[in-house]
Amino acid sequence: MDRRFQIKLGAALGCSVFVGFAQGQNINVVNFGFEANIAPPRGFAVTIPTGWSLHDPSGIVDQIVDAVGAVNPTGTTFYPGGAPEGVNVALLYLAGDRGGGEVGFRQTVNASLTANTRYTLRIEVGNIASGFGAPGNTFYNLDGFPGYRIDLFAGNTLIARDLNSLAPSIPEGQFRTSTLSVDIRPGHPALGLPLEIWVVNLNTLGTPMAPGIEVNFDNVRLAAEAIPPLCPGDLTGEGDVDFADFLLFFNCFDQDLPCADINGEPGVDFGDFLAFFNAYDAGC
Repeated sequence: MDRRFQIKLGAALGCSVFVGFAQGQNINVVNFGFEANIAPPRGFAVTIPTGWSLHDPSGIVDQIVDAVGAVNPTGTTFYPGGAPEGVNVALLYLAGDRGGGEVGFRQTVNASLTANTRYTLRIEVGNIASGFGAPGNTFYNLDGFPGYRIDLFAGNTLIARDLNSLAPSIPEGQFRTSTLSVDIRPGHPALGLPLEIWVVNLNTLGTPMAPGIEVNFDNVRLAAEAIPPLCPGDLTGEGDVDFADFLLFFNCFDQDLPCADINGEPGVDFGDFLAFFNAYDAGC
Protein backbone atom coordinates (compact mmCIF):
# COMPACT_ATOMS: atom_id res chain seq x y z
CA MET A 1 0.00 0.00 0.00
CA ASP A 2 1.26 3.48 -0.87
CA ARG A 3 2.64 5.21 2.24
CA ARG A 4 0.73 8.41 1.46
CA PHE A 5 -2.49 6.40 1.60
CA GLN A 6 -1.46 4.74 4.92
CA ILE A 7 -0.92 8.18 6.44
CA LYS A 8 -4.29 9.41 5.15
CA LEU A 9 -6.07 6.28 6.41
CA GLY A 10 -4.58 6.45 9.88
CA ALA A 11 -5.31 10.14 10.25
CA ALA A 12 -8.84 9.78 8.94
CA LEU A 13 -9.73 7.01 11.41
CA GLY A 14 -8.47 9.13 14.27
CA CYS A 15 -10.26 12.36 13.40
CA SER A 16 -13.83 13.63 13.54
CA VAL A 17 -14.69 15.68 10.49
CA PHE A 18 -17.67 18.00 10.02
CA VAL A 19 -19.03 17.75 6.49
CA GLY A 20 -21.05 20.75 5.23
CA PHE A 21 -21.94 22.64 2.08
CA ALA A 22 -20.63 26.01 0.92
CA GLN A 23 -23.12 28.84 0.51
CA GLY A 24 -24.13 30.02 -2.97
CA GLN A 25 -21.86 32.65 -4.46
CA ASN A 26 -21.39 34.76 -7.54
CA ILE A 27 -18.26 34.00 -9.54
CA ASN A 28 -16.36 37.05 -10.72
CA VAL A 29 -16.50 37.71 -14.46
CA VAL A 30 -14.00 40.37 -15.54
CA ASN A 31 -15.62 43.17 -17.56
CA PHE A 32 -18.99 41.41 -17.34
CA GLY A 33 -20.80 44.43 -18.83
CA PHE A 34 -18.13 45.40 -21.40
CA GLU A 35 -17.76 48.82 -19.76
CA ALA A 36 -13.96 48.70 -19.39
CA ASN A 37 -13.41 49.82 -23.01
CA ILE A 38 -14.74 53.34 -23.61
CA ALA A 39 -17.20 53.76 -26.48
CA PRO A 40 -18.84 57.17 -27.11
CA PRO A 41 -22.63 57.42 -27.34
CA ARG A 42 -23.78 56.18 -30.80
CA GLY A 43 -20.24 54.88 -31.35
CA PHE A 44 -18.06 51.86 -30.75
CA ALA A 45 -14.61 50.76 -29.63
CA VAL A 46 -12.85 48.33 -31.96
CA THR A 47 -10.84 46.11 -29.64
CA ILE A 48 -10.76 42.77 -27.87
CA PRO A 49 -12.62 43.64 -24.64
CA THR A 50 -10.60 43.72 -21.43
CA GLY A 51 -10.64 40.34 -19.68
CA TRP A 52 -11.81 38.45 -22.77
CA SER A 53 -9.99 36.54 -25.53
CA LEU A 54 -10.93 36.38 -29.21
CA HIS A 55 -12.43 33.19 -30.66
CA ASP A 56 -11.91 33.38 -34.43
CA PRO A 57 -11.14 29.90 -35.79
CA SER A 58 -11.49 30.99 -39.45
CA GLY A 59 -9.35 34.11 -39.05
CA ILE A 60 -11.93 36.50 -40.49
CA VAL A 61 -11.68 39.39 -38.00
CA ASP A 62 -9.85 42.31 -39.63
CA GLN A 63 -11.31 45.03 -37.34
CA ILE A 64 -12.62 46.87 -40.43
CA VAL A 65 -15.57 45.07 -42.03
CA ASP A 66 -15.44 42.16 -39.57
CA ALA A 67 -14.97 43.86 -36.22
CA VAL A 68 -15.25 43.08 -32.52
CA GLY A 69 -15.25 45.26 -29.45
CA ALA A 70 -17.88 47.24 -27.54
CA VAL A 71 -20.70 49.49 -28.78
CA ASN A 72 -22.62 52.22 -26.94
CA PRO A 73 -26.19 52.37 -28.35
CA THR A 74 -27.26 55.40 -26.30
CA GLY A 75 -29.63 57.64 -28.25
CA THR A 76 -29.94 55.33 -31.28
CA THR A 77 -32.55 53.06 -32.84
CA PHE A 78 -30.07 50.20 -32.44
CA TYR A 79 -31.46 49.58 -28.95
CA PRO A 80 -34.06 52.20 -28.03
CA GLY A 81 -34.07 50.94 -24.45
CA GLY A 82 -30.29 51.19 -24.17
CA ALA A 83 -27.91 48.60 -22.78
CA PRO A 84 -29.29 46.13 -20.19
CA GLU A 85 -26.35 46.98 -17.88
CA GLY A 86 -24.28 50.17 -18.00
CA VAL A 87 -23.99 51.82 -21.41
CA ASN A 88 -21.92 49.36 -23.47
CA VAL A 89 -22.63 45.94 -24.96
CA ALA A 90 -20.27 43.46 -26.62
CA LEU A 91 -19.81 44.03 -30.35
CA LEU A 92 -19.55 41.06 -32.75
CA TYR A 93 -20.02 42.63 -36.20
CA LEU A 94 -19.39 40.40 -39.24
CA ALA A 95 -20.26 42.22 -42.47
CA GLY A 96 -17.42 41.21 -44.77
CA ASP A 97 -17.38 37.44 -44.40
CA ARG A 98 -21.01 36.56 -43.82
CA GLY A 99 -21.23 32.81 -43.53
CA GLY A 100 -17.45 32.58 -43.34
CA GLY A 101 -17.18 31.21 -39.81
CA GLU A 102 -18.21 31.95 -36.25
CA VAL A 103 -16.54 34.60 -34.06
CA GLY A 104 -16.82 35.20 -30.35
CA PHE A 105 -15.24 36.01 -27.01
CA ARG A 106 -14.19 33.65 -24.24
CA GLN A 107 -13.04 34.14 -20.66
CA THR A 108 -11.55 31.73 -18.12
CA VAL A 109 -12.85 32.73 -14.70
CA ASN A 110 -11.13 32.28 -11.35
CA ALA A 111 -13.10 29.18 -10.35
CA SER A 112 -12.93 25.45 -10.98
CA LEU A 113 -15.60 22.80 -11.48
CA THR A 114 -16.75 21.40 -8.12
CA ALA A 115 -18.91 18.39 -7.31
CA ASN A 116 -22.43 18.74 -5.90
CA THR A 117 -22.70 22.23 -7.30
CA ARG A 118 -25.31 23.91 -9.49
CA TYR A 119 -23.82 26.44 -11.92
CA THR A 120 -26.12 29.07 -13.41
CA LEU A 121 -24.96 31.27 -16.27
CA ARG A 122 -27.12 34.25 -17.32
CA ILE A 123 -26.29 36.47 -20.29
CA GLU A 124 -28.27 39.13 -22.14
CA VAL A 125 -28.45 38.42 -25.89
CA GLY A 126 -29.23 41.32 -28.25
CA ASN A 127 -30.75 41.48 -31.74
CA ILE A 128 -29.57 44.90 -32.90
CA ALA A 129 -31.88 46.98 -35.13
CA SER A 130 -30.85 49.08 -38.13
CA GLY A 131 -29.90 52.69 -37.53
CA PHE A 132 -27.42 55.54 -37.85
CA GLY A 133 -24.17 55.66 -35.89
CA ALA A 134 -20.50 56.58 -35.95
CA PRO A 135 -18.52 57.32 -37.98
CA GLY A 136 -20.22 60.20 -39.77
CA ASN A 137 -23.80 59.20 -38.97
CA THR A 138 -23.48 56.13 -41.20
CA PHE A 139 -26.56 53.99 -41.79
CA TYR A 140 -26.14 50.33 -40.83
CA ASN A 141 -28.57 47.72 -42.15
CA LEU A 142 -28.58 45.30 -39.23
CA ASP A 143 -31.99 43.70 -39.69
CA GLY A 144 -32.09 39.94 -39.31
CA PHE A 145 -30.17 37.78 -36.87
CA PRO A 146 -27.04 35.69 -37.58
CA GLY A 147 -27.53 33.37 -34.60
CA TYR A 148 -25.64 32.97 -31.34
CA ARG A 149 -24.18 30.36 -29.03
CA ILE A 150 -23.33 30.50 -25.34
CA ASP A 151 -21.08 27.84 -23.82
CA LEU A 152 -19.84 26.97 -20.36
CA PHE A 153 -16.71 24.81 -20.35
CA ALA A 154 -14.55 23.19 -17.68
CA GLY A 155 -11.18 22.86 -19.33
CA ASN A 156 -11.98 21.41 -22.76
CA THR A 157 -15.18 19.72 -21.55
CA LEU A 158 -18.51 21.31 -22.48
CA ILE A 159 -20.69 21.68 -19.37
CA ALA A 160 -23.72 23.57 -20.73
CA ARG A 161 -24.77 25.18 -24.03
CA ASP A 162 -27.45 27.49 -25.41
CA LEU A 163 -27.47 27.02 -29.18
CA ASN A 164 -29.52 29.93 -30.52
CA SER A 165 -32.63 29.00 -28.52
CA LEU A 166 -33.81 32.61 -28.15
CA ALA A 167 -33.39 33.59 -31.81
CA PRO A 168 -37.10 33.34 -32.74
CA SER A 169 -38.17 35.38 -29.70
CA ILE A 170 -35.81 38.41 -29.74
CA PRO A 171 -37.43 41.39 -31.54
CA GLU A 172 -35.25 43.81 -33.47
CA GLY A 173 -33.68 46.32 -31.09
CA GLN A 174 -34.18 44.26 -27.92
CA PHE A 175 -32.41 41.88 -25.56
CA ARG A 176 -33.51 38.62 -24.01
CA THR A 177 -31.92 36.66 -21.15
CA SER A 178 -30.25 33.32 -21.84
CA THR A 179 -30.12 31.11 -18.73
CA LEU A 180 -28.06 27.92 -18.49
CA SER A 181 -28.17 25.77 -15.37
CA VAL A 182 -26.28 22.53 -14.78
CA ASP A 183 -25.81 20.26 -11.76
CA ILE A 184 -22.35 18.72 -11.32
CA ARG A 185 -22.04 15.48 -9.39
CA PRO A 186 -19.08 13.46 -8.00
CA GLY A 187 -17.18 11.49 -10.61
CA HIS A 188 -17.57 14.13 -13.33
CA PRO A 189 -14.46 13.87 -15.54
CA ALA A 190 -13.82 17.62 -15.52
CA LEU A 191 -13.81 18.19 -11.75
CA GLY A 192 -11.07 20.60 -10.72
CA LEU A 193 -10.68 22.14 -14.17
CA PRO A 194 -11.08 25.91 -14.69
CA LEU A 195 -14.44 27.26 -15.88
CA GLU A 196 -14.60 29.18 -19.15
CA ILE A 197 -17.46 31.23 -20.66
CA TRP A 198 -17.96 31.63 -24.42
CA VAL A 199 -20.26 34.05 -26.31
CA VAL A 200 -20.41 33.52 -30.08
CA ASN A 201 -21.86 35.09 -33.23
CA LEU A 202 -22.68 32.06 -35.42
CA ASN A 203 -22.40 34.20 -38.59
CA THR A 204 -25.30 32.48 -40.34
CA LEU A 205 -26.16 33.91 -43.76
CA GLY A 206 -29.23 36.13 -43.94
CA THR A 207 -30.81 37.88 -46.92
CA PRO A 208 -29.97 41.14 -48.75
CA MET A 209 -32.87 42.85 -46.96
CA ALA A 210 -32.05 41.36 -43.57
CA PRO A 211 -28.38 40.36 -43.65
CA GLY A 212 -28.13 39.45 -39.96
CA ILE A 213 -24.67 40.89 -39.38
CA GLU A 214 -24.36 41.57 -35.66
CA VAL A 215 -25.02 39.94 -32.28
CA ASN A 216 -24.52 41.71 -28.95
CA PHE A 217 -24.08 40.38 -25.43
CA ASP A 218 -24.22 42.08 -22.03
CA ASN A 219 -24.30 41.50 -18.27
CA VAL A 220 -22.56 38.12 -18.04
CA ARG A 221 -23.32 36.50 -14.66
CA LEU A 222 -22.12 33.15 -13.32
CA ALA A 223 -23.24 31.77 -9.95
CA ALA A 224 -22.42 28.57 -8.03
CA GLU A 225 -24.75 27.01 -5.48
CA ALA A 226 -24.13 23.91 -3.35
CA ILE A 227 -26.70 21.13 -3.81
CA PRO A 228 -27.18 17.95 -1.76
CA PRO A 229 -25.63 14.84 -3.27
CA LEU A 230 -28.08 12.39 -4.87
CA CYS A 231 -26.04 9.40 -3.83
CA PRO A 232 -22.70 10.33 -2.25
CA GLY A 233 -19.94 7.95 -3.23
CA ASP A 234 -21.61 6.66 -6.41
CA LEU A 235 -18.59 7.29 -8.61
CA THR A 236 -19.65 4.87 -11.34
CA GLY A 237 -23.08 6.45 -11.81
CA GLU A 238 -24.99 3.19 -11.29
CA GLY A 239 -27.32 4.53 -8.58
CA ASP A 240 -25.72 2.87 -5.54
CA VAL A 241 -22.37 2.54 -3.78
CA ASP A 242 -20.75 -0.85 -4.27
CA PHE A 243 -17.34 -2.49 -4.55
CA ALA A 244 -16.65 -0.87 -7.95
CA ASP A 245 -17.11 2.55 -6.32
CA PHE A 246 -14.92 1.37 -3.41
CA LEU A 247 -12.01 0.56 -5.74
CA LEU A 248 -12.45 3.75 -7.77
CA PHE A 249 -12.60 5.92 -4.66
CA PHE A 250 -9.42 4.43 -3.19
CA ASN A 251 -7.57 5.02 -6.44
CA CYS A 252 -8.79 8.63 -6.65
CA PHE A 253 -8.15 9.30 -2.96
CA ASP A 254 -4.65 7.83 -3.06
CA GLN A 255 -3.71 10.12 -5.97
CA ASP A 256 -5.52 13.24 -4.65
CA LEU A 257 -7.74 13.27 -7.74
CA PRO A 258 -10.94 15.38 -7.92
CA CYS A 259 -13.04 12.21 -8.39
CA ALA A 260 -12.52 11.55 -4.65
CA ASP A 261 -14.24 14.84 -3.73
CA ILE A 262 -17.33 13.23 -2.18
CA ASN A 263 -18.46 15.97 0.21
CA GLY A 264 -18.46 18.78 -2.38
CA GLU A 265 -15.98 20.92 -0.46
CA PRO A 266 -12.83 22.18 -2.19
CA GLY A 267 -10.00 19.68 -2.32
CA VAL A 268 -9.67 16.00 -1.37
CA ASP A 269 -9.27 15.40 2.35
CA PHE A 270 -10.35 13.27 5.30
CA GLY A 271 -13.89 14.60 5.08
CA ASP A 272 -14.21 12.90 1.70
CA PHE A 273 -12.82 9.68 3.17
CA LEU A 274 -15.42 9.59 5.95
CA ALA A 275 -18.23 10.71 3.65
CA PHE A 276 -17.49 7.87 1.26
CA PHE A 277 -17.43 5.21 3.96
CA ASN A 278 -20.70 6.47 5.42
CA ALA A 279 -22.23 6.20 1.95
CA TYR A 280 -20.68 2.78 1.36
CA ASP A 281 -22.05 1.51 4.65
CA ALA A 282 -25.53 2.79 3.75
CA GLY A 283 -25.35 1.57 0.15
CA CYS A 284 -25.96 5.10 -1.11
